[in-house]
Amino acid sequence: MDTEIGCFMKPDWNVPQGLKLLSVVYRSEHLLVKVAHRASAACVVTFDSYTDTADLERRAFGEEFFAQNRISAIHVVNGRNRWYHEPDWREAIDAVRKAASGYARLVTYGSSMGAYAALRFADHIGASTALALSPQYSRDPRKAPFEDRWPEQRREKWLPELSGALSAKVPVVLAYDPAMTSERLHAEHIAREMVVERLALPHAGHAMAAHLSECGLLAELVLEVIRGSADLTALGRRARTRRKQSQHYLIALSHAAHRAKRNEVAVAIARRAAEIAPDRNLGWHSLGYLLSKLQKHEEALVAHHKAAELAPNVAAVQLRFAAAQQDSGDYDGALRTLRSLSDKPMTPEARRKLATMAFHIRVLRGVGRVRAALRTR
Repeated sequence: MDTEIGCFMKPDWNVPQGLKLLSVVYRSEHLLVKVAHRASAACVVTFDSYTDTADLERRAFGEEFFAQNRISAIHVVNGRNRWYHEPDWREAIDAVRKAASGYARLVTYGSSMGAYAALRFADHIGASTALALSPQYSRDPRKAPFEDRWPEQRREKWLPELSGALSAKVPVVLAYDPAMTSERLHAEHIAREMVVERLALPHAGHAMAAHLSECGLLAELVLEVIRGSADLTALGRRARTRRKQSQHYLIALSHAAHRAKRNEVAVAIARRAAEIAPDRNLGWHSLGYLLSKLQKHEEALVAHHKAAELAPNVAAVQLRFAAAQQDSGDYDGALRTLRSLSDKPMTPEARRKLATMAFHIRVLRGVGRVRAALRTR
């Protein structure tokens, strides 16, 4: 037996191309667990992040990567954004633990909300280690009063059985942006309860996985953590030498410049971020958002239009484009954009946001028509 693989191997039920078709081992209204056993001693359990769609059949976090690298994987997919505080969480995690039994090494892995789950459930699953990218310690305002993102989710109930201290039994590799106050505070709270190795990358932004990927380092980090041999100091050095090629790094720098009221610098950096990857919606979306905040509505509309063309099925991008149309006075265009989303799958909070925007735009359009009629008298 190959000693680099280890002393235990799962059956490898392969399709002809060598990739395993995933089998579903648990499904409920809001959670799905699917498994692919491959010829590897290690198994990775991934948890999906915040989603704009309730579709449980979507491609899971890391699914393609682990298939390509022939690494056994268990993917937990969420249908709504409750940080996995679902009534049936025990049943789902029991299914994960059963599917993961027998592996020599078990790694939980996620980003943001998924990273929270990777930490929270690591001990329940019996993980050897956890890889958490930009995780939250908690979303409960009583435990994390500094967290003001995802305001709609702050009203959701936080299950008491998942509200205790994180387990100190499972060591953690934690990658985060210390220049972001909320990210730094989450990391500090986690480090008080778990044994943590840190990969601190200033101005990487919240989308740490994307930043590391743009630096050509995400795959290296993941594979090293699976092997138990991650050199975070060396990875950090390489990330700093490559970060100027990262769109996410430039976007985070732009946000920092805006917070420092260096608006011209912020816009220049945001334009650079859009220009280095003009075929991706993210840079245009971020540039448009900044220009909107600076009341440069016509320029913002151009940027958001480009983002919308590049991401016709992404609800968040289309909603921001509709907001830019509204800001520029194009109420009919904004309503057309919102109507184009009506048959797209999305979460209840996204659906509520769409309905609220449509109502406000109709009100503004009606007020505008009344004013125009009064001026003609």
